Amino acid sequence: MTSDATIDLGPNSLVGSYRLVKEIGRGGMGVVYQAEHIVLPRRAAIKVMHATLRRLPGMATRMVQEAAILERLRHPGVVKVHECNLLPDLRPWIAMELVAGETLAGRLANAATLSPLDVARLLVDVADVLAAVHARGVVHRDLKPDNLILTPGDAGYPLRVIDWGVARLGPIGRITLDGMTPGTPIYMSPEQAAGHHIAAPCDIYSLGVIAYEALAGHPPFDGRTLAEVVCMHVTSEAAPLADKTCAPIALCGLVHHMLDKDPSLRPSALEVRQLAQAVIYELSDVYESLEISGVVARPRTSSEILEFGVTELVPTRRPRWTPEIAAVPAALVEPPARLRPITPKGLRDQVSGEIVAGPRAGARS
Repeated sequence: MTSDATIDLGPNSLVGSYRLVKEIGRGGMGVVYQAEHIVLPRRAAIKVMHATLRRLPGMATRMVQEAAILERLRHPGVVKVHECNLLPDLRPWIAMELVAGETLAGRLANAATLSPLDVARLLVDVADVLAAVHARGVVHRDLKPDNLILTPGDAGYPLRVIDWGVARLGPIGRITLDGMTPGTPIYMSPEQAAGHHIAAPCDIYSLGVIAYEALAGHPPFDGRTLAEVVCMHVTSEAAPLADKTCAPIALCGLVHHMLDKDPSLRPSALEVRQLAQAVIYELSDVYESLEISGVVARPRTSSEILEFGVTELVPTRRPRWTPEIAAVPAALVEPPARLRPITPKGLRDQVSGEIVAGPRAGARS
């Protein structure tokens, strides 16, 4: 089979050591299938590049770069990569961790909005992922509800950030097609829409748009055309969230801070996580939810431990047994009448710092 012939994939097709089960997703770069390893008891998500993108320069490199990014990022909120290779028609494919859950886009399609507490938790979890990837020089560049998989039943982490195909990997990750700006316009930062200054604040802005939409029920900027949306991101200010939701002022202020037009004025991922965590403490009844025993909490990430430290509850010691003391006779408690009262010492017996009676008023020296 030549590389010019396109392979048709479907159920029971073999991709490397995996047998495809069904298609579970489709995006701009490729199709995602649920698959099973033919030897190991492992399920995986297989992402295969679209056949129409084979001849576009840089697209195959992007797929390989996504696999490289997933391999180097060690965070429970980022899917693990198992394998990366090429089909006989030279299309790249990636075998990744298969995650059970729904996307944030699906959740918002059913519920329209999330509670302020859920939005604050979302900010904490996504910001923790961003803090880890930004520290390694990686910028996602396409954060949106479709790329956030909610996994509340997962003991490892409550969500996954997916689709790193257009991520920027430090100074060497500059793969961009001519005339194409990576990202989704509704969630794109102003500097990203202009095609310059692609850095960590871009992801913070996109996360702010997501949080705004989750609170208000709609994104801060939307229009009929791509140019109109881009213009609003660059020139318009988002309507105050306080007029659209009952969320705390601190949470609304944080979201607007993330949507600042000036990238240098936006909070970092670490700051977003800290401020959102403070909102969670404000909204949660800590005393009712706190249990001393029988709690199974998710493991804290290394960044959380370094930032907040570890507090251990140490059980107090039981008081020592104290023997009962018999009653003391009154004769030993009350002073005998024959004892002389204590009187001030003479002046010659005075010691340094002792207060003694001075001369009486009106006495002549």
